[in-house]
Order: sequence, then C-alpha cells, then structure tokens
Amino acid sequence: MKIFKLFYGLVVGLLSRFHIYEERTSKYLNYFKHYVDDARMIVDVGCGTGFFSKALPGCERLVIALDIESGLLREFEDPYIEKVCADAQQLPLRDGSVDVVLSLTSRASWKPG
Repeated sequence: MKIFKLFYGLVVGLLSRFHIYEERTSKYLNYFKHYVDDARMIVDVGCGTGFFSKALPGCERLVIALDIESGLLREFEDPYIEKVCADAQQLPLRDGSVDVVLSLTSRASWKPG
C-alpha cells in the first residue's frame, strides 16, 4: 500500500505540473454543466486532492469533497468546500439531501460487491 501511495503522489505531481488536471476538469465541466448549474448541493465522491471539487463552488451552492484518504483532503483548502473523510459506500448524508453526486476520479479504487 505504501508503494501505491508513493506512485500515486508522483503521478499526481506530474499531472499537476503539466496542467493535465486543469484540461481534464474543464472538459468534464463542459459535459456536466447542465447537471450542476442549478444544483444546491454537490458531492464529489473520491475527490482526491480536490481538482474537480475546486471548480464547482458557487455563491449559493454547497460542494462536499469526499474521500476516504484524509491526507489527500489536507492537500487543498477552499472556504467554499466542505471536506469529508468517509467511505463512499456509507455516505454520511441524509437520503434526498444531495442534488448531484459526481465520481470522476475514484473508479480505480472501487471494490467489487
């Protein structure tokens, strides 16, 4: 697991340095724009270091950046984003309280079942 975290950190660093996350985020936002425009609460499941979450805040919108790795959540700060460390399989949210759930970067860590 330690090697995976080191590798992940290296890859994230390289992608950030070459602005690949920004390009991908812009592409996704254009695709999902009609879903998120009117949303009052958005949850970014498996947000990692928050690249996509940081692109979502609005003046009357709550964005929840959710990840199981607390270290990743500590890597970014944004006063308009509520960071939650939790397992996506047991979301700590009431049924019907969320308008949009996005999970763009977490697929690699899903477990079958």
